[in-house]
Parts: sequence; structure tokens; C-alpha cells
Amino acid sequence: MKENNNSKIFVIGFVLFVIITYTASFFYTRDKNDMLLSAPRLVLLIGNEQSVNAEFSPLSIEDRRNKIRSIAQLGLIQTISQINYDNGETDIAEKYKDVINGGEFAVADCLEYSELIKRTMARDAKTALKASWIFSACGIIE
Repeated sequence: MKENNNSKIFVIGFVLFVIITYTASFFYTRDKNDMLLSAPRLVLLIGNEQSVNAEFSPLSIEDRRNKIRSIAQLGLIQTISQINYDNGETDIAEKYKDVINGGEFAVADCLEYSELIKRTMARDAKTALKASWIFSACGIIE
């Protein structure tokens, strides 16, 4: 009789484990997908790209993140999320033409940029790609 109770407890524990694991993976995947869909797909820098990259290259990773946040707070970085991109907003320059106001700007596609980083094999070239404003503005994590 005691052995029968142990078997029941084991089976119930296993079923609970499977249900908990499935539930946790469902919520993790849903949150991860929401995060990816809200991430920037297109980024727009208002100003000179070379001068901004020259400012970024000597900075550490944390300093680059802080710098991109401050630039974004000033309104010099604009983004279109993946959801908006899928809904047909594919021209960021047209969307923010009032903000650009005839000035100098640079546009980047975050998906293409992350693929470029993955394809780049040379260490120096990869380091240079990661030191640009695009890497920080897109929030690419490697």
C-alpha cells in the first residue's frame, strides 16, 4: 500500500512539473516575442553620422548606451518598431520629415545591421561595427 502511494505522488509530481514547465515556457516566449516586436527596426539619426561615430568609438559599452539615451532624449534619434514596420511604415525619413527639417540625417535598418555583424569575421571590423551609433540605437545584444 505504501509503495502504491509513492507511485501516485511521483506521477502527480511529474505531471505538475510538466504543466509548470509548459506554462513558464509559454509566458517566457510570449514576453520575448513582445520584446522583439517592440524593438526598433528602423532608426534615424538627425545630424552627421561620421561625427557621431567619432564620438562613440572611444567610449565604453555602458558610456555608448548612456550617450545614445541622451541623444534620443534630445530627439535626435527616431525609431520605427518591428510592429509598425510590418504594418507598412517603411519610410522613416518620410514619417519624421518635420523633425529632420531639411537637415542632415542617416537611416539604418537594424535587422540588416545585425546580419552584417553576424557575417563579419574580422575582429577589427566587428569591433568598428559595434562602436557605431547604429549598434547602440538598435539595442543589439551579442
